[in-house]
Amino acid sequence: MFGDNEIIFQDDNASCHRAKTVKAFLGERRIQSILWPAKSPDLWWKLKKMFHSKAPTCKDDLATAVKERQHQIDKEYCLSLIKSMPQRLQAVIKARGGATQYS
Repeated sequence: MFGDNEIIFQDDNASCHRAKTVKAFLGERRIQSILWPAKSPDLWWKLKKMFHSKAPTCKDDLATAVKERQHQIDKEYCLSLIKSMPQRLQAVIKARGGATQYS
């Protein structure tokens, strides 16, 4: 799909993304995975919160729901995540990779 381009996988560090089968799948395809703090606020967190009342039950429903609701994430929320990154990184460094107030 991406030819010879390097692929880096970013996830929310949930245990399902760290399963042996996932690691094997990524390894076989030489896809690197970014180390990322668990439970870090991100756009997926915002989308999951939007789906709380009626969670999709299959992949097709999830894809449709994301397409329908992604426009509901406002620009200010995205900018707040970007602006808070220096403080978040400092907190992670201070906690030596452990939990922070942002977790």
